[in-house]
Formats: sequence, C-alpha cells, structure tokens
Amino acid sequence: MRLIPDGPFPELGHPYTTHVSADGLWLAVSCHASCRGALGRIAVYRTSDLALWDEIVLEQGIEELAFHPVLPLLAVGTEDGDEFALRGGLHLYEPATRRRTDVAVAGAGVTALRWRDARRLEVTFARPVIDYADPGQMTYTRSVAERDDWNDVTADTLAALVSWPQVPVEIDWSAVEGPAIDRPRQYLADLAAERGSTWTLRPGVAVVEALRDGRILAAARSGTLLECWSPDGRPQWSVPEPDGRQERNGCRLYVTPDEESVWITVLIGDSDDRRTRLCRYALADGAPLGEIHFDFPVAIAARTDGAWVARDSRELFPGPRWPPNESVVLTPSGRRLATLTLGESGTSYDFPVRRSPHLLFLYGVGRPDVPPELLEKWVVRAGPDGIERLFPLAWNDSLGPYLRGGPAVHVDDDLGPGLVHTCTARDGTHLVRRAYPDGAVVWAHHFGERITAVDAQDGLVHAVLGDGTGELLTLRAAEGTVVRRRALPLGGHHYAPTCLSVAADGDLVIGTVEGRLIRTRESQ
Repeated sequence: MRLIPDGPFPELGHPYTTHVSADGLWLAVSCHASCRGALGRIAVYRTSDLALWDEIVLEQGIEELAFHPVLPLLAVGTEDGDEFALRGGLHLYEPATRRRTDVAVAGAGVTALRWRDARRLEVTFARPVIDYADPGQMTYTRSVAERDDWNDVTADTLAALVSWPQVPVEIDWSAVEGPAIDRPRQYLADLAAERGSTWTLRPGVAVVEALRDGRILAAARSGTLLECWSPDGRPQWSVPEPDGRQERNGCRLYVTPDEESVWITVLIGDSDDRRTRLCRYALADGAPLGEIHFDFPVAIAARTDGAWVARDSRELFPGPRWPPNESVVLTPSGRRLATLTLGESGTSYDFPVRRSPHLLFLYGVGRPDVPPELLEKWVVRAGPDGIERLFPLAWNDSLGPYLRGGPAVHVDDDLGPGLVHTCTARDGTHLVRRAYPDGAVVWAHHFGERITAVDAQDGLVHAVLGDGTGELLTLRAAEGTVVRRRALPLGGHHYAPTCLSVAADGDLVIGTVEGRLIRTRESQ
C-alpha cells in the first residue's frame, strides 16, 4: 500500500492543540477527522523522527492536554454531554510505556487542567445547572491533586486525589484565551520543514478518480477544488479553492472519455437557494477551459460514450417549493443536446453509476401530494425516446417505504450485464446485484454501515463501508462471495476510507477522511 502524499503527520486530519513533553522526546496532538465520530483522539509522535508512536482514542471530547513540567507524563481532561447532563474523564498517559490511567467523572466534565508545579495538578470540573427556563448555566469546582511521585499512579489513587476537596470557583471565560487554530498548524508545518519535509492541513477526500495513465484526481469538501497526482504519488497540478462569495466544492466529477478534460461542480449560495457553476479543466495541466451555469444544485450522471446529464438534485434546505428544473443532456465539451423531465429528486435519489453504457437515474412514482422521499423509486434509463422504467429499486416489501439510493457500478461478465448498487433502508444498507435490464436479484448483502462508494473490475466488486469509520469490502461480482473485509492499516494507524476508484492496472485508489489517498491492490 502506498500513501499519497507520503509526508509527516498523515494521520491527523485537523489538529487542535500541540504539546511537547518536558524532555522534548514526545509530541502529543489532539486532532479530529470528520466522519470518524465524536471520539476524542490524540496522536503521539516521537520528535526524533516524527514517526507515529501511539494513538489515544477516548469516548469523550478532549478539553485539555497538559504535559508534566518534568516527567514525560501527559494529563488529559475530557467532557461529553449537554446543558442538562455532563460526564467526563481524567486520564494520565506515559508515552515511553504506553501506560494509561483512566478515571471516569460522573455528572461533571473535566474542563481544564494545569500543572502548578512538579507535585500539583490542578483540575477544574464543570457541572450543569438544571434550569429549563434558562438552560446552559454551569457551576465550576476545582481540586488540586498533590503527589511527590507521579510515576505509575493507579486509577484508585488518582480518583482519590481529585475527588476531595473540590472548591467552588468563578471562571471568566471571556478572559480565557482559546486555542488558536492556526498555531498548531504552523507549528507542525515548521517542525516538518526542519526535517526537510512539508505538512499542510488536508481536508477529507470526498471523491477520487483513477485515470487510465495512472494519474489520480481527488476533490475534498473544502480547500483546494481539485488535485492531480502522478502514478508514483507526486503532485502534478491543483485548482485553488473557489474565491467567490458563498462558493464551495460540490464534489461531483465528470471525466471526459478521452481523458483530456474534467468537469467539477462548484456550489453557489445558501442552502435554500443553491446554484451551480460547472467548471471544466484540462487534465494535462489544470488550465481552465470553460464553465456552465445552472440555477439549481447539480447531480451528474454519465455514460461511457460521453453523454452526461446535469440533474436538479433538489439538495436544498428547506426543501424547494417550486417544480424541479429540467435535466440537461450534454456532450463532453459542454454543448447542450436535449432536456429530460426526471421529476422530483432529493438526497434519497442519489444514484451515481460507474462504467455504465446507459444514462441511469432514480425516478419517483406516485401521487403528486406524496413527499418525494416516500415515492416509489424506480431505476430508469434515458434515451432518445425519453425515460424508460426498468425496475423498482426495492425488490421486496420488507425494505419499507423510505428507501434511499446510493452508489452503483455496471458490470458485464459470464452472467451477462448487471447493476451492482447500494440502497439504504430502515434496517441498514444493502449491496445488491441486479440483472440488467430486468432487475432480477442475483445476490444481496445487508450491512449495518452505509456504503459510500462502489467500483468493479476483473470480476471483483469493491466497496467502502461505514462513512469513514469502516472498512474496504471486496466481493466476487458473479456470486457475491465476500473475498475480504478489512481495515486499512499503515504506519500504526487505521485509515478511514470514504471513496474509491479502480485504476486500469487493477490498483484501488482510496480516499480517506484524513485527507490522504491510498493506492493498493486487492487480488482474487
């Protein structure tokens, strides 16, 4: 497996604070990667070579880190809950031995920590005042744990040290300086530069495309609009973040069949009035080639011969009060060919199909007064004669009325053409192979996690599970047998996958919530 880019601190995601031990040997970074859940996470590095030494994962959000003024000993305060109920924890961690001491705090959060000196640890607790007329009030108490030797402290000893006496305190939070977001980023960048390397903040990867020549395109939810990487992981070019007011990456890509250019969506406006700039860039160097404007948020569907469609995704909040816009059929260069009436849509109609020789969509069938998400969803095919219904998305009544679409891929093997697609019901996510075009079920699997990406090649289907907290799944396309289901460990860290694309040589390119790409191969 190859990590792209392969620089220091690839596991972090977003760093919040950085702390160095008194002996200078250890660096602790509290950090968060979106889609990994609300758990607190601390990455511990050796300062000698910046290698990841350990990861501390806690059940609550991290409020404070503080290294002992003499010993290589890290104190951590955590907190979880709301204005009506809090719980917290106090933790001690010794990097050299990876020994951890945990003390749970009921009814209060550990909101601040400070080593007064080598003997005394000051701990501040927060407790909610239950007042439904004026919620959000807190009371604060403080205890000071004193000990001559802080090595090998047991949980019982630590709990006793901080449980009494607790003195009420007043805290003027307006005078408390919060963590500067740019400070840890700059510190990590400077630390990497001292070692002759580079580090920059990398948002989670939302979409990835492997090109035939081995290059990789990647787009994230924020920051740089589009990146292109060489087959060996070197940056080739990038398109900067949109600089227009209320513009952000829509993370929908369409690569032209000749792989000379790529289109990407840029969303404009508020959530209740979202429009789209479809921007075209040259794949040789990222030079802009043109753009098309639409008065609606665009979802993209494409077929392998180059025809593609900009559909009104209806991804607005609150929901639109006007009829759906006509979908527009385009050539690879962006010339309009026709329009399609695809009816109501929304997030539950998302149905991107890879490697399809046809334009396929989800189409809502039912009375006009039924909410779009509750309409019966059909897989339909668009052609010169209009919209052709193929088969219902649901294959049995137990799936319930509220069925959401998801990623899919067209396959063609000894069983004939088929569609491997996902859908999410009340009981979780299903991965199903359907005969094409009649929709007969060939095989089906049920998962508790959502599937965020699917691709296939050479008789294998690959899927990413779990909204970034899960695994990579590989199955045989013909019979649906699971070949393997595994996490993605590299350098002591399990990366959380979000998207994938199969390269022409059979390699998988996987985007992660940590902002990295993983290039790997899954064999039969």
